[in-house]
Amino acid sequence: MNIVEEIKEIIVKLNELDRYFEDLPQQLGIQDSKEQDILHYIEDNKISAFEAYRLIKELKKVRYDRRTIKNNYELLQIFNSNKNKIISENNRQFLLQDLYTKEKRLKAKYKNRQYSEEELKEIIK
Repeated sequence: MNIVEEIKEIIVKLNELDRYFEDLPQQLGIQDSKEQDILHYIEDNKISAFEAYRLIKELKKVRYDRRTIKNNYELLQIFNSNKNKIISENNRQFLLQDLYTKEKRLKAKYKNRQYSEEELKEIIK
């Protein structure tokens, strides 16, 4: 085992995570702008059923990408606030457990704030 090479690989990965974390707010802003563009287009234009379908399909993709970015950001916040746990072998499992717990919470089904499921189903009838 080449110790120096192993440590270099770890450092490269940590640096990649740091850069990715720093870039996430900009990526989130791009997705927010895309979402607003679609919503303003819907607001300002008369659209057919087919066009509405295509716009909703695109909006769903934007929302999915946005959710992925937000989830990654939250996971990386947990990682960044617990980086010191990487140093001690005994603490690494605690870091992983914190990440697993956050990931499980992030994968939970969204709970509506204003509309009930029944109201939304009535809207799309």
